[in-house]
Amino acid sequence: MVRTMFGKILILVIALLIISFTLTGIIMNAVLNKMVTDQLANQLETVSEKVITALDTVIKNEAIKDPYLFINYIQTLAANADSLIWIVSEDGTIIYYSEIPENIQYNLTESQEGLFKLPDERQYIKQPSEYEVGDYFGLFKGTGIDWVTYNKPFVIRNIPPYSLEARGMILIHSRIPSIYQLKHSIFLVFVAAGVIGGIIALIFVALLTKHITKPMNQMKAVAKKVASGEFTGRINVKGKDELSELSKSFNEMITELENLEKMRRDFIGNVSHELRTPLTSIKGFVDGIIDGVIPPEKHEYYLRIVRDETSRMQDLVNDLLSLAKLQGGEVALEYSIFDINELIRRSVISLQQMFLEKNLEFNALFETERMFVRADLDSIQRVIINLLHNAIKFTPENGVIAAKTYYEKNKVVISIEDSGRGIPKEDLPGIFERFYKTDKSRSEDRTGVGLGLAIVRNIINKHDETIKVESQEGHGTRFIFTLSKAPEPV
Repeated sequence: MVRTMFGKILILVIALLIISFTLTGIIMNAVLNKMVTDQLANQLETVSEKVITALDTVIKNEAIKDPYLFINYIQTLAANADSLIWIVSEDGTIIYYSEIPENIQYNLTESQEGLFKLPDERQYIKQPSEYEVGDYFGLFKGTGIDWVTYNKPFVIRNIPPYSLEARGMILIHSRIPSIYQLKHSIFLVFVAAGVIGGIIALIFVALLTKHITKPMNQMKAVAKKVASGEFTGRINVKGKDELSELSKSFNEMITELENLEKMRRDFIGNVSHELRTPLTSIKGFVDGIIDGVIPPEKHEYYLRIVRDETSRMQDLVNDLLSLAKLQGGEVALEYSIFDINELIRRSVISLQQMFLEKNLEFNALFETERMFVRADLDSIQRVIINLLHNAIKFTPENGVIAAKTYYEKNKVVISIEDSGRGIPKEDLPGIFERFYKTDKSRSEDRTGVGLGLAIVRNIINKHDETIKVESQEGHGTRFIFTLSKAPEPV
């Protein structure tokens, strides 16, 4: 039974009920214990202060010769506080007291002067806690009553006529109130309530589980299919109760998961990565115009580039979902014929500010002036900008970046090469994986999330083309990809 849903729910509910009632009883017992003892200790502390004040007055006032006045005073205090008040010397001798019950006298010894004396040193030295609960180190042993003992050391100085000093301990004993003595009964009541609650839970769980088991088993079967990547399973929805609503929501969740699985992989990464590059370019051009770095006659030229970049960002935001679907093979690429060399030039211009900031040299090595390819222009521009952006990030100042294009059979081969540190051999197999970063070679990019090269590979794969990376530590990195050769438009 324990392996079934019914058994597990039953055991869990009963266990929770018993634990809850038990813990509640323990907590209430502890709270009651502390509340009563703290309240009583505070009361006894007030009494001790009054005793010390009176004792100080009696000792220092030579006019007061009768100690019985003091004894009557502490007896009155003791009666009002329903307690025993003892003034003990440093050796444990009880000098003054309000009362010493007969059943307690047997637990005391006698001093040389014939006075009562505490037998255990712990009973008349300062304790870590201001009050003790129990028999106070055997003092109240055999009384059958729990006591609270408040211990307060005192020092009275400048006692006339020779400025003497008196030291000792004020001990105030008080019986525990009856409500405190009921703590065990309270605990047993809560435990019993937990047992009764468990029996009641057995009945309700038995009825409830029968109703839950069937749709839960269906959910389990469908969940296994979802876990394996199959989103075709659904739960049969019957009725309009909460379980039916849950089953309906479960089916809707599967549908959403199916859609999210198709879009989730690069959505957030594409937003952060793809928007950063055009924004950097736009900021660079606008700053150049504002600062006067770009001459007025070039303003229109660069503002057009800014406009183009703004439009590309707007298109990018609108096409993010389409890009995610593209990765899932649901959206066809918009093929066109264009000059790949011109696209590279435009991409370099859009990143010109970044080249200038690091004083990088750019070399264009084109086999012919114009080379036409058939591909999705926006996607390929994304590829080139990503590769150039990576090259800029990982190339040191005064470095060199080169773009090379050449024909190879019916393909146009494009390579982007930098003079950076290169990539370790062991990191090359995972370089195109999503979120992949290496501290050895690419850790300079503290802000990147490792999606740029994954986007590049995805776009190239969707074109049924190939992309590869060649790198050697200390000798730079080269990314090479192919596109289909196209005839020059008429």
